[in-house]
Amino acid sequence: IEFAILEHEGSGTYKFAGMDEIQLLLDDQIVKTQTMLGSPYVKPFETETQSWCDTLNMLQDIIDMGLKVQATWMYLYPIFSSPDIMAQMPEEGRRFTQVDKSWRTIMAQAVENKLVLEVIKIDKMLDTFEKGNDLLELILKGLNAYLEQKRLYFSRFFFLSNDELLEILSETKDPKRVQPYLKKCFEGIAKLTFVGTDEDITQIISSEKEMITLDTVISTAE
Repeated sequence: IEFAILEHEGSGTYKFAGMDEIQLLLDDQIVKTQTMLGSPYVKPFETETQSWCDTLNMLQDIIDMGLKVQATWMYLYPIFSSPDIMAQMPEEGRRFTQVDKSWRTIMAQAVENKLVLEVIKIDKMLDTFEKGNDLLELILKGLNAYLEQKRLYFSRFFFLSNDELLEILSETKDPKRVQPYLKKCFEGIAKLTFVGTDEDITQIISSEKEMITLDTVISTAE
């Protein structure tokens, strides 16, 4: 039986796909092996049975930790693909780069031979996943602290979810990124009018299309 491994779009690496078939077979094998180990007739092949049980348990640990790392890595990858976020969070960026490198190394080996019992032979696979998960938890903690700091600096950011706030902060050079979230932050403001190459703000527009032209142009470049 093989792992289902697919390309992860836009990243140049791979991800694990559905695990249902493997998990069902693994659960069945673990139950049968543990039943055998509990039998008084297992003595002649107890060593082999225990070894197989250890292999199954290791496979379960690898699947659990691998999917956990994969989910967090997939969430963080587009965030730390932004040069702005990398510049604003250098320590978390360094940690993510470390996890990203180890993930790519493992998946490059896994895709060469997808057989389950061959993939789990990858050197220090479980240990790499465990260390990666620890780093990802630190990154998430740092990311939440960073977003909290931004919300305290500008309280209307509290009206936005983490993902929405990150969408704005990941492209600080593009002021138009705020447009979809204006209604959440400011009652009565649905849209801004940006003009010129410097994206200066000249008008405020409501949901009812009411328009206010500003006496003083707001420069987003300053």
